[in-house]
Amino acid sequence: MNTALTIIAFLIGLAVVVFACYKLGSLMPFSVTEMRARRERVDEALVNAANAEKRLTEVRSEIDAEIATARQQANEVVDRARREAVAITEETSVRARQDALAFIERARTDVNVERERAISDLRRELSAMVVEGAGAVLRDALDDETTHERLITESLQTMKPSVGERS
Repeated sequence: MNTALTIIAFLIGLAVVVFACYKLGSLMPFSVTEMRARRERVDEALVNAANAEKRLTEVRSEIDAEIATARQQANEVVDRARREAVAITEETSVRARQDALAFIERARTDVNVERERAISDLRRELSAMVVEGAGAVLRDALDDETTHERLITESLQTMKPSVGERS
């Protein structure tokens, strides 16, 4: 009889579990429906992850291309700046040489002008000194009245033939 009671108790327990499952939906933690839904969510998450990884690869490729373009543009800017710097340096050097040559030419001209002025001043001073010296010599020579008369007579005689030739 024990066995019969055990079977009856088992059947009652089974009926309670079946009734509870029917009323509550499912008491089993791993029902087939839940497992399918979970599998679908995992598959969807895997597809989304694959799509995200593919998009990440595309974005990385785009970023790498943008970086390469930016580097190329930066290199072009640097090269252009270097060429411009060289051109400006050469232009500045040429201009400095021209300015130096012009300065040297002006200095030469100024030196020549000053030299000519100094020579002219020296000639004037020399002329003045010669006139003074000649005047002093003539005063000493003409102090004697006979010498004075003789010089006047000689001067007049040298002038007479030239006056006669003109008439």
